[in-house]
Amino acid sequence: MGILSKLPERLSELMKENNLTPILLANKIGVHRNAITRYLSGSHLPSFAVFVKLIETFNCSADFILGLTEYPSTNVVFHPIPPFSQRFRELLNSYKMSQYALHQKTNFSYDNFNKWLKGITSPYIDNLIKLSQAFDCSVDYLIGHVL
Repeated sequence: MGILSKLPERLSELMKENNLTPILLANKIGVHRNAITRYLSGSHLPSFAVFVKLIETFNCSADFILGLTEYPSTNVVFHPIPPFSQRFRELLNSYKMSQYALHQKTNFSYDNFNKWLKGITSPYIDNLIKLSQAFDCSVDYLIGHVL
């Protein structure tokens, strides 16, 4: 997992601060409690949809929960997170980046790009970090959580 090794620690901290057990958090975000246990142990990563629910539940920065920043953002206005397909298209347009150029930077397949653009799938959490590096932006900005 590498860079994502802080995710279990951050999730645990946020749960303690909010007095949430794995069962309570699971019920709150609509997943099985075993999923939360796997996230806390570091054996699995949440899907994009579950990751968004975690961010929204804790009203926190994606970059903080991923361990990319050391401290939670303060005085930041968080925006509702749009569908990834919409945000991905906006980023490609605003950065004037072709799929070819993005492929060169990330080595992701064109099939992935097409599925993301069509809303068929969303990137895995580790791929969000690679995409944010390719666009030279935060994960929060990448997903439209901060603008």
